[in-house]
Amino acid sequence: MDTSRFIQMAVNEINRSFVIETADLTPEQMLFRPTPEANHIAFLLWHFARVQDNVWHSVSTPAGTEPLWTQEEWYTKFGLTEKDSGTGFTPDEVETLAPDYELVTSYVEQVAAAVWEGIGKFKEEDYDRPLNPDNPRQTVGRQIQSIIVGHGYFHLGEVRFLKGLQGFPFAL
Repeated sequence: MDTSRFIQMAVNEINRSFVIETADLTPEQMLFRPTPEANHIAFLLWHFARVQDNVWHSVSTPAGTEPLWTQEEWYTKFGLTEKDSGTGFTPDEVETLAPDYELVTSYVEQVAAAVWEGIGKFKEEDYDRPLNPDNPRQTVGRQIQSIIVGHGYFHLGEVRFLKGLQGFPFAL
């Protein structure tokens, strides 16, 4: 298996798992927060897709491209700004974000499809391209590994934890 196929499979598993884990939850269960400072599942689902969208489109070409969030004006559908990604949101902003499940999963699926297609076009050497000449260790491959794959599994774990607090098992 080559690098691109491996990454496609890993990213596909993360995105698929987010959707499967949340498919049977009610809106109230999606918005459950064990404390006022905690994130809820709907926020985590949206936030991961948003970050994945940003990261992928920033590394997909040497010059980067606009994320789907701005290309397709997803921010208007969510009632947010072009810059919003959830990073740095206050507890009140997290609470206020309560997107419709079909809307957020549609965004997740479109981002996942863009990443799948783009990674399929990568060559081995594309992963070693430095993102910043002053920091050659920060490469496209490391960004995909840490922010898309690592960050994705981190938030997927949070979703599973929040489901567990509500008495739900992991999806299979």
